[in-house]
Amino acid sequence: MDIRPPLHLHLLAHPQSEQANALAAMLMHRFVEPPASGGLRVPVFFTPDDGDDLPPTLNAGDGLHLDAARYTIIVVLADARMLRTVPNGTGRAWIDFVEQAIAATPLDASPHHVLPVALEQAGFQISKGRHVLPAMLDKTSTGEQAASARRLAEVSFHIAARAIQLLTHGKVPADAPDKIKAPVTIFLSHAKADLDRQHREDPVRQTRSVLNELPVEQWFDAQQIATSQDFADAIQAGIRGSTIMLAFQTDQYSSRPWCRREVLEAKRLGAQILIVDALESGEPRSFPYSGNVPTVRWQFGEPDVDARRVIDRAVLEALRLQHNRAVLETVAEPGETVLAIAPEAVTLAYACQENEPGKTFLYPDPPLSREELQVLQQLRPKAQFITPLTKIAQHARQQQAGKINMITVSISDSEDVRKYGLSPEHFATLTDEIHLYLLMAGLKIAYGGALKGDFSAASNFTLRLFELVRAYSKLAENVQSQPLQHAIHNFAPWPLRLSYGDAEWNLFNSDIAQYDEGPRPDLPWDDDTLFPLAENYTRSLDSNSPQRRYAWAHGLSAMRDRITESSQARLVVGGRLTGFSGIVPGVVEEAWLSIKQQKPLYIAGGFGGAARAVYDHLLSNERVEFSDTWSKQTIPDYEAVSALNTEHGGTLPTMEKIGAALTEHAQAGIAQTLNNGLDAQENIALMTCTDPQRIAGFVLTGIGRLRSQ
Repeated sequence: MDIRPPLHLHLLAHPQSEQANALAAMLMHRFVEPPASGGLRVPVFFTPDDGDDLPPTLNAGDGLHLDAARYTIIVVLADARMLRTVPNGTGRAWIDFVEQAIAATPLDASPHHVLPVALEQAGFQISKGRHVLPAMLDKTSTGEQAASARRLAEVSFHIAARAIQLLTHGKVPADAPDKIKAPVTIFLSHAKADLDRQHREDPVRQTRSVLNELPVEQWFDAQQIATSQDFADAIQAGIRGSTIMLAFQTDQYSSRPWCRREVLEAKRLGAQILIVDALESGEPRSFPYSGNVPTVRWQFGEPDVDARRVIDRAVLEALRLQHNRAVLETVAEPGETVLAIAPEAVTLAYACQENEPGKTFLYPDPPLSREELQVLQQLRPKAQFITPLTKIAQHARQQQAGKINMITVSISDSEDVRKYGLSPEHFATLTDEIHLYLLMAGLKIAYGGALKGDFSAASNFTLRLFELVRAYSKLAENVQSQPLQHAIHNFAPWPLRLSYGDAEWNLFNSDIAQYDEGPRPDLPWDDDTLFPLAENYTRSLDSNSPQRRYAWAHGLSAMRDRITESSQARLVVGGRLTGFSGIVPGVVEEAWLSIKQQKPLYIAGGFGGAARAVYDHLLSNERVEFSDTWSKQTIPDYEAVSALNTEHGGTLPTMEKIGAALTEHAQAGIAQTLNNGLDAQENIALMTCTDPQRIAGFVLTGIGRLRSQ
């Protein structure tokens, strides 16, 4: 079975182009929604940024590998900054990259596709002689904000349409791919009475008008049904041949028999439906089978804007359906029936016959609530309804015997995450998803990071862990996982905990987290000498002197020793290599302590940072960080702190000492060094992976093997 992700999307902009990178970030929001939201989640990558402004290498080293997914779309957002050649411009390199990528992805044959986009006139030079999608800002008739929104929707539409082509047909056709009418076909389901309204007030006519400007086919019964053709047969054929149905829920819609039949026929055929809520006065009874589908509101404001927003959402929903199915088919086991949308009672009427009472349905996350499942199970008591999350939870429950039920996570911002084609927002979103999978598998998470009581501090990892538990407690119940009570074990290091106040302490009043105090090290100075109280009874805890940095290093090491002794396994992700308070990056020291104490260690190095440095060093890839020279150049007051360390017993670790110890341990082989239940090949795959579900899968696989030993 091909276990690769179905689709990868690379949004490539020149690293110094403000407009192109802003557009790439907005596009990412369209294709990557929050974990377990039920929304679209296509893996998205940006330009790997090494500081040289060059495009990625194709199919080499840490570059862009087309076959990392079954289908890959490369979107090149070209502007004058990308095409600049002097002084020291990289325009020629970008043009060569696009030519090489197009040559490697021939139309009508390749499972991959290149979409060049011109953000301004100069951008057309990116691929001379080939079509380049124009996406210039036209602010002549609209304001800048409206023009930007329109450009975003247009580029998003073309990406989604090509993604649907690849997922459906395995290739992009060679005949005028920018004008092809087949990638998206929208079935317009509407009440005929609504067409009698004035043109401006009619959502159906407005939507049709905009559809005529786009490479989209529309199925509209007044045009598609031939004279004397059977109406029911025509409707069925139209729905079967459509990518998505737009059902315009007006005051008249639910009262019309053919509208109801169209919705039921779409449900029977497994077609995606998007409800356009265009109710004005209301309706006496909504049609019950128009539920369990996404809805978008018609605002009755600017008709053209309304129509474009509806079409944009429809195309993304069509892609979500195709992508859901492709993802689920990758993880489905024999005998499981894949549903691209959550099941409902009508699903059982059409997809579960009386002679198949024990059918298993695999549908996308999030899992249905217990209340909904009870209804389905009353209708089909022997049927099973599962999602990827419930499968993880079930698998974990089957392996509960054993000693590993808590995993320590070592994580902080990765400063070089852009080098790997990701962004800080990627890092936050994807690592949250990793934690969610671990929690749903019944593991408790120990973490020794800073805690901020201010819930607006979205970048605070400890607070985000607390919020994950708070937000997904009900989800744990739905997947029949262990209750998320005291699911976080927070170790507060000295001297950081000296700054905690009511806002931080109050976070432990609920059953979200347990508190553990990191020990105060034995130092020649007391707290008030090191960090004196100000007039407002607060302390400045900056490590801005040799004595303070020495104290911080000891306090953090003491906490890391404590949490390692308490931990049963550890996952390291990211990690700062500068700007830390001690004399060793925290993720590096914690990884080393796990190896030293022979505790299972999982390294997710695909996000860069300190985790990547440890991975590289273990595999004998040169890293300058593991030297005293690097420490002297990078860490403030390092030599003065080293002198204090020598004066007071020399117990602090250094990067040079850790590097030498890691090298010695690595001689036994990567699998034995990490002692995590995975073999060498699996560990190397984990170390370069950025797919949250696959990372969690590696960790849970390793833990399962350790439990069985």
